[in-house]
Amino acid sequence: MFRITPALGTLMLCLWLTGCASIGGHWDKPDVRLADVQMLKGNLWEQQFRVRLRVDNPNPRALPIRGMQYQIHLNDARLATGVSDRHFNVPAYGSEYFDIEVRSNLWRHIGDLIRLVDQQQPIEYRVDGHIRTGLWMAPRLNLEQRGTLNPDNLRLR
Repeated sequence: MFRITPALGTLMLCLWLTGCASIGGHWDKPDVRLADVQMLKGNLWEQQFRVRLRVDNPNPRALPIRGMQYQIHLNDARLATGVSDRHFNVPAYGSEYFDIEVRSNLWRHIGDLIRLVDQQQPIEYRVDGHIRTGLWMAPRLNLEQRGTLNPDNLRLR
């Protein structure tokens, strides 16, 4: 009959905890940036866009993505919201592009945006939300990414 001594029990517990830490552990936040925006359809009340995001993984292991929820802000005005249940993996120290459809009511902001572009003013953007990983120890990673859109690269008319 097999008998577990206190020393063997402690060793087994340490090995088990080490294994759990390697499964979940600490994850550095991925870098999520706007890569492209394409208008799909729209009317006066709502527009639908395909937004391409680039997810950069700064971690030494693949980052599983099991869903996302986010909002896109321009100059602190909420421009669009979206969700996705698409599953994919971002390789260790790698990047993956991710397309998502978003809804917006751009018309209430179009005058302000045209004015900023005409005056060659930079437009600040922010992507907020969270990523679901499906991992036991790190099920959700919160996102907040900020950047600036150069008005020379924008065409609003």
